[in-house]
Formats: sequence, C-alpha cells, structure tokens
Amino acid sequence: MKWILRIVAGVILVAVLLGAGGYYLTHHVDWARVHYKRFKAPNTYVFEEINPQYKATDPAKLIRIASPADAAQIRVALTDAIWGVGRGPANVPPAVVAAGTVPPELAALSANSTRLEAPIDYGYKGHVYLLEPAQPNGRLVIYQNGYASTVAAAAPLIGALLDQGYAVAALDYPGYGENGMGRTYLERFGWYDLSHDRVIAVHDHPMRFYVEPVIALLNYIAASKSYSRIDMTGFSAGGWITTLAAAADTRIGRSVTVAGGYPLYLRVGAFKNQSPPPQFHQPLLRAANYLEMYVLAGAGEERGMTQIFNRYDRCCYRNTLGKLYEPAVRDAVARAGEGGFDVLIDESHADHKVSDWAIARILEKLGPVN
Repeated sequence: MKWILRIVAGVILVAVLLGAGGYYLTHHVDWARVHYKRFKAPNTYVFEEINPQYKATDPAKLIRIASPADAAQIRVALTDAIWGVGRGPANVPPAVVAAGTVPPELAALSANSTRLEAPIDYGYKGHVYLLEPAQPNGRLVIYQNGYASTVAAAAPLIGALLDQGYAVAALDYPGYGENGMGRTYLERFGWYDLSHDRVIAVHDHPMRFYVEPVIALLNYIAASKSYSRIDMTGFSAGGWITTLAAAADTRIGRSVTVAGGYPLYLRVGAFKNQSPPPQFHQPLLRAANYLEMYVLAGAGEERGMTQIFNRYDRCCYRNTLGKLYEPAVRDAVARAGEGGFDVLIDESHADHKVSDWAIARILEKLGPVN
C-alpha cells in the first residue's frame, strides 16, 4: 500500500513541477511565451495575418500634407488645438527646479539628478526628472512613460541611455507617480475628483496636461542648459504623448515610440477598446489626424520618427498593421522636406513592454554620437 502512495505522490509531484515549469516558461521566458500566445490565438488575424477590414482605407488619401507649407499650416492648427489660438510652445513657462529628490530607482542610475516641476492648471504639476550621465556626450533624450507604471519601470532603457552618455529627462503619465490630480475645486462644478481622463471634460485645453510638461522642459533647457541635440522616446500612452510633442515642437529631433498607438482608421475591430478618451479628443483630431502627426513628427532637418510595435503584444497595437501606412507617411515626410519615418516590428517577446531588442533599436535610431 505504501508503495502505491509513494507512486501517486511522485506522479503528483512531477505534475506540479511540470505545471509550474510550464507556467514559468509561458509567462516569463520570451521565446516560450511567443509560441504560447500564438498557439492560444483564436484566429490567424490576431498575430499572423492582417484582417482585410484594415486594408479597406488608403492612408495616403487621409494625409493633407503635400509641401513644407502644408506641414507648417497643420502644425499651427495642432498647436492651436493644444494651447489655444495664438499660443503655443514658445509661450509655455519653463519648468522650474523643485526641492526634493528623484525616485530612488532613478537616483541609483545617476550621480547627478535634478527634479523639475511644470505647473499646468487646477493646481496640477507635471514632474520631470533630469538625469546626467557620468561621461556626457552632450545630447539629451526625453523619456515619456505611459499607463499602469512609473518611470522606475523604464530603468533598463534609461540606464542604457545613460551608459551611452545621454542625459535623460524622464516623465510619468498624468495621474502616476508624483503626477497626481485628485480632488480639485472647479469654479463651475465644485469639488471634483479630477483624473487624467476626466480633465478632458472640464478644461478648455486639456491636451496641455499631457504635452506641456515636455514643452516646459524644452523651455527650461533653452534657458539654462546646452545640448547639441534633443530626441524623445515614449512607451504605450507615453508614445502617444511623444507623438504629440514631436509633432508640435520641432526642437525634438528624432522620436521613437514603442506600442504608441495606431491611426484612427485602424482603431476598430480588435483595437476599438484599446485607446483612452484623451486620444479621441475632437479638437486635436480635427486639427491633425494621427497620420499627419506622424508626418509632422518626422519632417525636418535632422529629424525623423520611428514606431516600434510588439507583434505579439498581450495588450495593445499588436500584429504588423503599422506597415500598412508606413509608405504613405514616409512619402508625405519627403514632400514636407527633409526627415524620415519607419515602422519596426518587435517579434522577440509577447508582452506589453520595451524589450532588449527595442532598446537596441532605439539606440540605433538615435544615431551615432559625435
């Protein structure tokens, strides 16, 4: 009887170990997780093929930019939508040096760091953490984080940039880290629990809350720092902010987004519920659709935009749909003048993240360090 119990116990133990090992492989090991997610996909349109509905629109016909003058005109319309007519990046007050320390996860990466604040409205302040490398190359990269985490989660990317000699300015998405909103008294509405999404309904120019901290940083740098070039990268909703900022302000040279969002005509079907309300703000989209923002972000001397999408992303903007509009945007950038645009597909993992592969591509796209 005892030997039977031992056999049963052994079988159970082996099953538990196999189950635990399988779970670990399919949830924590990139190559295994890719195969697992592909196997579980309900149809080939999830990762492998492109649904014909996404090919029904010709993206070239949605882009109104046929010359540098067109690009300049649409950029003015975009900045008017963000800040109001006649305002814009030049009128944004520069960020100010604030007391306090940067998050400890970032402080460990840099011996020299500065905490900045950019007051917006309703008492809200966007925070910027400026980190200097031990051996600076004279250039700055702005990193914008997205939802559901803070800049601490980007330590591998930020550390890699610092190791290459880049100064890094890191920003959290509104509502995360120090960028809390919370209970606010509004003149026409009374006390209200303000959030990054609810501000859209109660502010005349709510895009300021997303874009202005980046612009305030640029104005701070113009007044007190000297970098030979400023580039920007962003992850997820931070990629969306990166797109807006680079489209609105040509001081941002090359921009690289990871899982930063598709143009509106692709945000249907499987992607219809993957975009938060700010990304559908009507005045913004009427001023410039997303394809036109990509053109504005990529056009100009020593400028360019690269979009990286995770093909097997567990969350957002998976597959290879970015390749559908890549030629149309690239051609429009050429018509607008110098610059560039391309789309890269990361097949190295099956998560919503900035992978080691993506970090390597970001460093490549930033170009050689003089």
